[in-house]
Amino acid sequence: MKRLISLMLFISLCTFSGFAQNNNNVDLSDEIYQIIEIAQLKGLCGYIQGTKPYTQKQVLKAIDEILSNEENLFETEKTFLQEYKDNLTTPKEVKNNLLHFRIKNKTTEQPFSFNYDFGLETSASGGVYNLLERSQWGFDIIPSFNFNGDFSKYVSYEITGFIDLTQMPLYHIADDYFIGYSWYERGPNGENITDDYLDGEYKGDGVTPLDEPRRRTIKIFQNNSYLPYSYTKKWSGQMYLFSDMTASGLEGWPQTIGVSGGILGEVNLSLFDDRFIMSMGRFNREWAAMDTGSSLVLNAKAHPFMALNFQFNILPFVKYSSLIGGLEYPNQDYINENSWPDKIYTGDEAKYFQNAYAINMIELDFKYFHFDFGGRTVFPKRFELGYMFPLINMVEYQNHLGDYDNTALFGDIKVKIPEYGSIWASLFLDELNGLNNNPFTATRAMYAGQLGTKILFPWLPFANISMRYTKIEPYCYTHQAINYTPWYDHYIIENYTNNGESLGYYLPPNSDEFFFKFEAKPKANLNTSLQYQFIRHGAEYGSQQVPGSSLYSELSPYNRDELKKYFLRDGAYNWMHIISLSADIQSKTI
Repeated sequence: MKRLISLMLFISLCTFSGFAQNNNNVDLSDEIYQIIEIAQLKGLCGYIQGTKPYTQKQVLKAIDEILSNEENLFETEKTFLQEYKDNLTTPKEVKNNLLHFRIKNKTTEQPFSFNYDFGLETSASGGVYNLLERSQWGFDIIPSFNFNGDFSKYVSYEITGFIDLTQMPLYHIADDYFIGYSWYERGPNGENITDDYLDGEYKGDGVTPLDEPRRRTIKIFQNNSYLPYSYTKKWSGQMYLFSDMTASGLEGWPQTIGVSGGILGEVNLSLFDDRFIMSMGRFNREWAAMDTGSSLVLNAKAHPFMALNFQFNILPFVKYSSLIGGLEYPNQDYINENSWPDKIYTGDEAKYFQNAYAINMIELDFKYFHFDFGGRTVFPKRFELGYMFPLINMVEYQNHLGDYDNTALFGDIKVKIPEYGSIWASLFLDELNGLNNNPFTATRAMYAGQLGTKILFPWLPFANISMRYTKIEPYCYTHQAINYTPWYDHYIIENYTNNGESLGYYLPPNSDEFFFKFEAKPKANLNTSLQYQFIRHGAEYGSQQVPGSSLYSELSPYNRDELKKYFLRDGAYNWMHIISLSADIQSKTI
């Protein structure tokens, strides 16, 4: 059962094109985010915003501010920042060919540009176990085609299409996970079978007690090719398996070699010297992260989705952000057992996941102190003005609609100690049923919390230590499923997921983690890191599986206030010690 060895290899042979100073976003995977964060803690540049990604224009402003304090920089740091700036502002002269193509005018007042670049990314990973049947290997080969440019000084665009040739086998754990009874089923006279069964009152024909209602379960799989919770799929939609390239070969996961792809795109508008930014598109986002990748609300590992978002930089220390978008359903038939009504193998399971998403946040940032607060909601897709309007509290508003939607509140506090580091606390309050209930035992106390610190190392270039403790309570990120609403006549699942993956922290409910990471950049093109994770998670299989340990867990509407939870006191828990060493060398072009 234990993983002995995990090997990973990543190769990126991508064209790196330079652009004019535009309003397109910088991908969340770019190392510049960590660099800017360290520079902010050193007092070398100001705070940008708690909604990522940043635009290229914002990144360039931050780099210029950092370079203006060059007396406080290592030569390695200055070299890296200058090269990064040059790559964005001064395109390398290349001949137009199948790999590159560029068009631009020479008008500075009304600039127009069109850029095309080809890229190729490959990765492979494998795990070796003491049980040989668990040993698995996976790979991705991703050619991409990127088009971007400017329409003016204020509007920029970008679209990326890619193909993913991949195999990522999953190991099926024998025992399926029980997520609750089929409480939505009715008896011959319309009576609630499940409620009466649990209450011991329903007698069926009046003499014979009713059999146990249908148990709802999902299949449990593990990705043994990667370290736990480290793999995030890049492809979207359905997967064509090479063994069957017909419609019947469409699958939810590449158990064998298959091919899929995806499209990411964005249009960005910036006015009043970045005091107002509007973006629309499908791309990765991260909100309210006190450290890169740490967000409990909208994490960088969350799958991208189409959304419209606004950012208002009201004052240098006051910022407001709002977003509304549509979530994608999980095309993952392999997880289904008998979890949903009407026989999930009919191919219409998409109707259960027709959800929209809204979030807003206000930030106060000062030299030594940062505070942010906001709300988010997952709701069945419908035109809902209240969730689009930025000046109404979502939690209060959904009460006026009948209390059908999955709403939550979140907040972060960070104390900054310039030149030394920071300390922060984060809270994600998914649900809390009154103040009289014990938050550690009540099942409707669904929340996640985090304590963390980031310590600077002044003796090495861009060196720092990050430490955090994160706890995800049982049932957090889940929701009571809705069986009929004023807008839908069928069962609706409103868990906090997009495309089958969590929108929040990368751990499932009923988990905690101690995270340690040391990073340094000894050379301009070399990143090194040492990472340790200690993770505990309630078992989703076996005879002692723990309720509330899956994103698909549901609390029945019946007696949910009386049910209890006990973190690390009920059932069995997986304990994982994960050590990762990495050295990343970047190349600019092919």
